[in-house]
Amino acid sequence: MSVVAYPDPQPGRDAAPGPLIRIEGVNRTFTRDGKTVTALSDVSITVAPGEFVVLLGPSGCGKSTLLNIIAGLLPATSGLVEVGGQPVTGIPQQIGMMFQKATLLPWRTIRENIALPVQIAQGRKAARAAQARVDDLLDLVGLRGFGDQWPNELSGGMQQRAAICRMLVTNPEILLLDEPFGALDEFTREHMNMQMLDLTHRLGRTAVLVTHSIAEAVFLADRIVVMSARPGRVAGVVDVKLPRGRTPAITTSPEFQSYVEQARQVLQDGHSAEMTG
Repeated sequence: MSVVAYPDPQPGRDAAPGPLIRIEGVNRTFTRDGKTVTALSDVSITVAPGEFVVLLGPSGCGKSTLLNIIAGLLPATSGLVEVGGQPVTGIPQQIGMMFQKATLLPWRTIRENIALPVQIAQGRKAARAAQARVDDLLDLVGLRGFGDQWPNELSGGMQQRAAICRMLVTNPEILLLDEPFGALDEFTREHMNMQMLDLTHRLGRTAVLVTHSIAEAVFLADRIVVMSARPGRVAGVVDVKLPRGRTPAITTSPEFQSYVEQARQVLQDGHSAEMTG
């Protein structure tokens, strides 16, 4: 696998120490059928530069809502949300996002899909000028030779690799990942998780990933933020001290299983607290 050598997206960031993402006392409510529904309640999280944080919790606990708030796609009802020391009032430039489905435009080739964020931000001329970067990214994820194919000519895993390229093409500092491989078969999902972990570490990027899989969270994370059932709250945090450069073989180790049990216990304790609260 080749490596794309990108410059630091924020060359001066080390001069201002502190969390890259800061969330304090965030609440989010929705109105549904005339009733107020609380999706997130008093959530506080920080993410350091270069850290891989996983939001783990049951379906409907507000994980994706929180990710969308960080991305500027949804406003918080109350509380503080900062990226790079600045309040989030729109979509921060440092952010790239990836969803469960690749959502590639069927009328654009893979290369054209990847260049789309550049075209939207800077115009067609800039998108054409970015083709060398697009080709580098295709090499990076093992899609050399597929740039002129149409999305329906690629498998689900290959489409998600193209979506990774599209996320990386603008050189984002922060990767927000909303169960990006949840729809794939187990073998392909395992391979894609290894590739994502490798890419974030090689490129020195910060990542926040949503999942409801405990094993996936332990495999990927430097730190797991465990969320309770709705209304979503931080039930606890598990620091994962496994070495980087992880492969599937680590999942059979006693250390890995210990972290799985820790995360499961926090999930169970959070559920019990909600049931008795």
